[in-house]
Amino acid sequence: MADLLLALSPSLILGTMSLMLIALGGDDRQRVMGMYIGGFVMAVVATPFLGVHWDARTLLISYVSGLLLGWGLFEQTVCLRVLGVSRTMPISTGAQLVSMSLGGVLLFGEWRQVGSFGFGAAAIVALVLGVWLTSRTEKSAEPAGGSALDWRRGIKLLITSTFGLVVYLLLVQWFGIDGRSALLPQAAGYLTIGLVLSAPRLTPWVGPTETRWSVGTAKQVLTGMVWGCAVLILQISAARVGVAAGFTLSQLGVVISTFGGILLLGEKRTRKEMVWTMTGVALLVAGAVLAGVAKSLDG
Repeated sequence: MADLLLALSPSLILGTMSLMLIALGGDDRQRVMGMYIGGFVMAVVATPFLGVHWDARTLLISYVSGLLLGWGLFEQTVCLRVLGVSRTMPISTGAQLVSMSLGGVLLFGEWRQVGSFGFGAAAIVALVLGVWLTSRTEKSAEPAGGSALDWRRGIKLLITSTFGLVVYLLLVQWFGIDGRSALLPQAAGYLTIGLVLSAPRLTPWVGPTETRWSVGTAKQVLTGMVWGCAVLILQISAARVGVAAGFTLSQLGVVISTFGGILLLGEKRTRKEMVWTMTGVALLVAGAVLAGVAKSLDG
């Protein structure tokens, strides 16, 4: 029971992280840099106590995976502003779980057992339906934030962010790298890509003025430290309940981020959209649980 509670705690933290990013304010550059700096600080502080084992291969692969993680989180952070927290997070979570499950099947031969395949297939169906329902919008509805939702840009951001957030995990898993040993070089990777992607020349939609080194960024360092704590707990719990189960449980924070976006950040929903969202989130949670069951039966 203690291991299960430990594995569930990152979901509570990650569920509030996206809400903190928006609530603490700032532009996209400040949110990204503050989050990455805070995460890097946590990695530096924690690593000496984790008993890591480094070699050139581990450092290189972990650093590259950190670049992918940083890219994925950058795109997701921008999407929070474009579509809102309550739309971005459930769609992103569902897409990540589907992609991770399919990656496990295609790359690592998972779901070979009859029972695990059945639960896995049911998980995919539930997740796809959940994503579809949470993304449904009434044509006559007043959009979140009082302005038209840019779904074309939002979908692009969701695709690229999902790619980065999934491939970074699959890369580490493919090379069999321990999560604790990967923590600091990954942090160096996402801090590097954050510095590049948040440069004014590459983010003209934010404005030409350099805003990264300001009070707005300092506020978001707190978000990054909270995120860093969640990642650290996730690495510890993965050693006890398994990587797949730990990752799956961490995604259950979608409940907090979705309804927090609606209730706390004031993102708009019509009555029909609220029913669709509630049903979709329930399916996402069910899909996450089914994916975890499929993985456990595979072992």
